[in-house]
Amino acid sequence: MVKLEEVPDDHESTDDESSDNESASSVSSGSSSDYEESVFERILALRDIIPEDTRESISNNVSTLISFGAKTARFLGNTFWVLTTTALILVMPLALEIERENSIIQMENEQKAMMGGQSGNPYGQPSGPPGQPSQPQQQPRLIPPGF
Repeated sequence: MVKLEEVPDDHESTDDESSDNESASSVSSGSSSDYEESVFERILALRDIIPEDTRESISNNVSTLISFGAKTARFLGNTFWVLTTTALILVMPLALEIERENSIIQMENEQKAMMGGQSGNPYGQPSGPPGQPSQPQQQPRLIPPGF
């Protein structure tokens, strides 16, 4: 048979029990709500789930991929450097020379226009004998040197 015992109501015992209950409940509720795992801690916990040989294989593949990426980036950087310096050394002087030649041609055309516009007569009428009709003067063609 079951025997029942009556527990006396001590004020101190209830305070101790209630404070123990409160601290236990605060720890149990506090650990679930206050403590949150970081992503890093979750990844570290995966170490126990993934077997050792699989982890080594993944680690080797990742390190190989990183090494390949670094070598590729270094190669592309060197290639870009070579192409850029080659363009500066070869193409820039060519572009500057073409620009200089165009400015010389433009100056020659301006000088011809000024010379062709001037005539011996200050009134702009062609000079020549009065009875003969004036013939338009043909300007010699400009032939670049070397042709």
